[in-house]
Amino acid sequence: MELVLIGTYPLTVQPGATFDWFRLLAVFIFVAVLYAALGRGRITLVAFLFGAPAIAIHLAYIADHIQILERVAVALGILFLGTIAGFFIWTILSEPTVTSDTLAGAVAAYFLIGITFGLGYGLLEQVSPGSFRDTLRAGRLVHPAEFIFFSFVTLTTVGYGDVIPWSGQARSLVILESVLGIMYPAVLIGRLIGLHISRRLSS
Repeated sequence: MELVLIGTYPLTVQPGATFDWFRLLAVFIFVAVLYAALGRGRITLVAFLFGAPAIAIHLAYIADHIQILERVAVALGILFLGTIAGFFIWTILSEPTVTSDTLAGAVAAYFLIGITFGLGYGLLEQVSPGSFRDTLRAGRLVHPAEFIFFSFVTLTTVGYGDVIPWSGQARSLVILESVLGIMYPAVLIGRLIGLHISRRLSS
């Protein structure tokens, strides 16, 4: 589902669009992640605690109801995706062997990190307008979907520079994601190499 969101990104930022495709795709991702969390004990409980209300509020927002709760929905979504991403990472690092499911979980966690930070940037801009600035078109408001693009640019340390963090809070978040984007692959590769060496020695 994360790849679907990325692949359909052009739909979400079309000027003059009458339908909020970004929010609908976010709902699909929440549902998919919620499904992945089923049968995992406390993680399932936490996922439903944060995920179910976020999904309900997003759907209500799409239907032009209770728009006042938009920030609440985004905050719940961040907690929901962040919790699941953390669980995936913990599972990957604690697994004694490497399987195809482990690798799939590692990729999914990486995408969830990018999406979670993207939602976080969007929420920060809502709470504190002007936290981010468009360097190409001065004064233009950054679309919520563009923060997903900005997040992955930050996570991969590509840094195109079309959108920049302006406030101190925004820069702190960007620093955190940049470091995480460098450390995550390094730790993951180190873990996989360690498991591979251990497996060869034991055999």
